[in-house]
Amino acid sequence: MNKELSNSLKFNENGKFKVLMVSDFHAGSHCNPKLMKSMDALIEYSEPDLIILGGDIMTCSRSEMTEDDFRRGLEAILEPIESRNIPWMHVYGNHDKEGGFSNEYQQTVYESFPHCISEAGPEELSGVGNYVRTVYSPKTGKPLFNIWAMDSHSEWPEYVKRFNIKPEDANIRMPKPLGGGSAQASVMFDQVVWYYNKSMEMEKEYGYKIPALMVMHVPIMEYHIIANNPEQTGFVGSKREGICSGELNSGLFMACLQRGDVKGIFCGHEHLIDFHGKYCGIMMGYDACLGFNMSAHDDLRGGRLFEINEDGTFETRTVKIMDLMGKEAIRNPEFIEGGDQYYIRKID
Repeated sequence: MNKELSNSLKFNENGKFKVLMVSDFHAGSHCNPKLMKSMDALIEYSEPDLIILGGDIMTCSRSEMTEDDFRRGLEAILEPIESRNIPWMHVYGNHDKEGGFSNEYQQTVYESFPHCISEAGPEELSGVGNYVRTVYSPKTGKPLFNIWAMDSHSEWPEYVKRFNIKPEDANIRMPKPLGGGSAQASVMFDQVVWYYNKSMEMEKEYGYKIPALMVMHVPIMEYHIIANNPEQTGFVGSKREGICSGELNSGLFMACLQRGDVKGIFCGHEHLIDFHGKYCGIMMGYDACLGFNMSAHDDLRGGRLFEINEDGTFETRTVKIMDLMGKEAIRNPEFIEGGDQYYIRKID
């Protein structure tokens, strides 16, 4: 981690700080060059002060990648960011380990890049990449906004191993689930405790609560409330597939609600969803998928832009690649809409 860079995040003279969140590249040593072009277009348009990579970044099988391949693939993805000297941070997705390299190993590679401000986080916590970054006032140097990064892990067998659940009790996915019944894991309770205590420590140190965003890859269960109650939650965006949250509720949403500092929780993971909405005063949403190497709809592909104000409020919206690049953003320009679930061509 570049400590000097992480401590230099500041609001501009107009009291604004812009963050671009992108995820689900599903890249490898050889990925579609449109990914880098799309990243370039997003950055040119958004002019962000910070970029968040929301997981599922390098996911090809290890049989296709050596350590050098992994490094070169990551260099290609990060070139539009690194060449502009923009600070960036990341969280891991449920597929990142499938590249054959542990998140612990990947973390050493990520942190070797000059503008990376991510860190592994406390060793005693579940997962890799639990940390917080702060944006400061340029005038007083006081912390004005936090961005919490949380590891949301992979799939439910991690619960079984972590909690020593007996085989006869290990059926986490029940026939009538509370959520969507997916195989995903989620943020675990020790991570929730860490966030809660760290948030309290920072309030005690500075004398006030620091408003914040929280980012992870897999959505928490409360996302279903947004989708199921669009009118009441101010639903904005698209939902073309099911929400794949974990089936065990860690209490993260309640912890954020009780602390009163986290104003928004955002994730990646779903490729065909880009909505956001608000529940109990906390906004929850997706960042929209950016990759070209897996299932995605061309008219949804993009990223999420946050414009944060010094008073702790923020505005957010998705930015679509097709709006920036036109037909060049279509994965297969010869495809006509309606014949394949993986591609969709926007018809004017």
